[in-house]
Amino acid sequence: MAIDFLTPEAVILAVGALIPVVLLLDGEYRADRVRVALGLRQPVSSGRRLLVGSIVAVAFLLGLAAAQPVVAVNGGTESRRDAEVWFVLDSSRSMLASSALDSPTRFDRARNDAHEIRTELRDVPSGVASLTDRLLPHVFPTDDAGVFDAVLDRVVGIEKPPPASFNVTATTLGALTALANRNFYTREIKHRVVIVFTDAESQPFAAESIGRVFLRPPGIRTIFIRYGNLEERVFTLDGGTESGYSPHPEAPAVARALAAATGGEAFEEASSSAARVAATVRELIGSGETQVDDDHRHEVPLAPYSVALAFLPLGFLIWRRNL
Repeated sequence: MAIDFLTPEAVILAVGALIPVVLLLDGEYRADRVRVALGLRQPVSSGRRLLVGSIVAVAFLLGLAAAQPVVAVNGGTESRRDAEVWFVLDSSRSMLASSALDSPTRFDRARNDAHEIRTELRDVPSGVASLTDRLLPHVFPTDDAGVFDAVLDRVVGIEKPPPASFNVTATTLGALTALANRNFYTREIKHRVVIVFTDAESQPFAAESIGRVFLRPPGIRTIFIRYGNLEERVFTLDGGTESGYSPHPEAPAVARALAAATGGEAFEEASSSAARVAATVRELIGSGETQVDDDHRHEVPLAPYSVALAFLPLGFLIWRRNL
């Protein structure tokens, strides 16, 4: 914790405000000489001291406020330096499915879960990517929760961007291999985890091939959270349903098969509490090297308090003037 001044040059204003004090003191000095020459009684000096002190206090406090003092607090955060987690959200159109027009969509539920899991893993650098027929990174692993949340809420969305193909089923889970092949993780990172939020309604893919890519050292550990059921539909604004979409009954088996091929775990939405998923991640990454970052600076401005205090001597000056 330290006190800084955002505009220290403004203290000159306080120095300039002392000029009337100098003039006042000079006038009092001349008046005293005249009283001595005329043999007059000297006035009570305590009143003059209060007057001068009040003027000096007003000048000092307002000059201090103009300099904009702040109390700077560096809130260090501890984060892992040997582990990174990617949060991959399926952003294909099927993730708009819900049980009713006014019910949360699969994507809404997945995004909420991602927020909660990230909160449980606040000390592990985490990135955000979206998945359709390709994997698109939106923010690389960071320990800044504000950045993570902003990207998740404002950047990631259904078909943002849209898939390159025009298939009814746009998701291609095989595109996840980009995590291993395209430098998504920092090269030095030993513990690599990906959490995939998806309905697992995908174009065909070779699970064994994906497994070989993910198991290649240093390896990427996988967690799949599957959303949706056979009753959900993609609703239109007028309350109808999109005729071209119907749920895939094989989706749960697809998620389990891909998890098995990659040596990971698959959860159904109902059993994937944030605490449980976070505990699984911590089992995968174990304990390791941490580092405290001191770049989270919080500033508390003191100028309002300085101005408020200036009203005390200023009030005395106004009161004395009206006597």
